[in-house]
Amino acid sequence: GADRWQEISWDEAFDRIAKKVKATRDANWIATERAKDKDGVEREWRVNRTDAIGFLGGAQNTNEECYLFSKMARLFGTAYVEHQARL
Repeated sequence: GADRWQEISWDEAFDRIAKKVKATRDANWIATERAKDKDGVEREWRVNRTDAIGFLGGAQNTNEECYLFSKMARLFGTAYVEHQARL
């Protein structure tokens, strides 16, 4: 809601981003999901993910950067990882 930009240090910026990502992840964490197995019996499956965070790579990223982005996305617990080339 500010009407102007305010300069902050890199440490403060990283701290703010980390806190917001952690809060979003914790608020939207899905530990288990109910679904039917191959025999039609409803079971509870451990999924450990969040649907509130997504990652998008771009054509300017190298293969190595995309590999690291996908690893980071998996550490965050998201299944939503896309790349510009697939869109």
